[in-house]
Amino acid sequence: MSLKGFAKNISRLKSRAERDPLSYYCPTPSQYAYLCDPSPVKALIGGNQTGKTVTSCALLLYACLNRHPVLRTDPPPIEAWLVTHSHEQSRTIQQKLHDLTPKEELHPDCIHIRGRGYKGLAPVVRFRNGSIIRIKTANQGLGLESATCNLVVVDEPVNMETYNALLSRTTRGGRGGKRGVMALSLTPVGDVDVTYLKDMIDAGKISAHFAPLTVEATTPRTWTGRTLKPLLSAAQVDAMTQSYLPIDRDARIFGSFDVSPVGVIFENFEDSMISSQPVPKNAEPYAFCIGLDHGSLPNSNVAVLCCVSMRDPQNPRVYVLAEYVSGQAPPEHHARAILEMCKSQGVDPKICKWTGDGEHHGSRGRDGHKMSNIMLMRAFENILGYPPRNLPWTIRRARKGRHSVYFGASLIHSIQSRRHFWIRPECTHTIRSIRTWTMKKKQYQRSRDPNQHCIDALRYGLLPTLDYRIDTPTRIRVM
Repeated sequence: MSLKGFAKNISRLKSRAERDPLSYYCPTPSQYAYLCDPSPVKALIGGNQTGKTVTSCALLLYACLNRHPVLRTDPPPIEAWLVTHSHEQSRTIQQKLHDLTPKEELHPDCIHIRGRGYKGLAPVVRFRNGSIIRIKTANQGLGLESATCNLVVVDEPVNMETYNALLSRTTRGGRGGKRGVMALSLTPVGDVDVTYLKDMIDAGKISAHFAPLTVEATTPRTWTGRTLKPLLSAAQVDAMTQSYLPIDRDARIFGSFDVSPVGVIFENFEDSMISSQPVPKNAEPYAFCIGLDHGSLPNSNVAVLCCVSMRDPQNPRVYVLAEYVSGQAPPEHHARAILEMCKSQGVDPKICKWTGDGEHHGSRGRDGHKMSNIMLMRAFENILGYPPRNLPWTIRRARKGRHSVYFGASLIHSIQSRRHFWIRPECTHTIRSIRTWTMKKKQYQRSRDPNQHCIDALRYGLLPTLDYRIDTPTRIRVM
């Protein structure tokens, strides 16, 4: 074959893959068993990054287009639902669904905008054959009244009430009034109690397929049975395993329901990480950050000063330089102590990235203690003699999204696992907190934990620097 002919074949294959990507989807063994399971209620339970969401998208498209390679599905048109946890997650899944969809099968009125999802107040994917996929968000109301559908696909855990409401929509959703299908894909972690799912699986009411994060389980194969190249190497699997916190490592690796919320989180912290050695000069560029946690209990007002070596942004090195720990006091008292902390380390506050807790009220009365980032900024202005709203730095409010505590702790744990974490011996409160802190599920439990405050200040300061993908918190303006 000539070079010109070879180039034409490559171009033709590329065009076909862009036009019909669903034809090139190849499942792993657990995904294959899940897709080919004819059970009315089935679940794909596995670790993170095992392809559960893409498999759910493939299941939806196979049903709506009547193109399942193995099962016999109802002829179109059908109505299917894709249920996500939040609106932000919905946009991510809509992108994956659109990337896998054969574009010629979409209805001309169906418009997808990258980064925003399918156009419309209530996103709907319409196909030329009349099938539709309604995309719903569990935490913003589902609007289930009088609805009936052929297939419901749930991505990520939902509570028992939502599960029952969704299951009832498939009771007579199939062709001729027969039962429809409800399919779930999830990792059993987060704020949702999934004990009821484990009980139903044990009772045989849900057909479960488990997808662990292993090389064998992430090796796809074609529908004819030919094995392809693994998606992850053994080194990548080991690195991901070590980066997860022990509190729910089995859930995030193997999809296990047996997760205990007890035990020290930073299990890889060692005495060798406590060092008074200066920050290496060959570790530039540096990023300095200060995390602030506000409170009214003893030792609950905390400031932690850190230096992060960004020489390799993918593998940053963290040096905890100093801490300030105090109880209830006026903002000027805290401000002077924090400035002295920076001065003792030779760090100019102007070059630091400041991130603080939300507004704190010690009690509900008018005379109760109150502390906030704005009050601290005003105190800095008074001490340093700056005019109002002219402080050279801004204390931004920490972003507290879903699983933010776990996410921040996992980043620190991952750095400690790589032995890229050091802390000065003078930071006694932070050292004790790292050694003994255990993660609590409820907010009132975290607020009463004496070790929580130093960990929160450490997380607040490091997260905006370590996670360069994070959205920048809203700037606080001093009025």
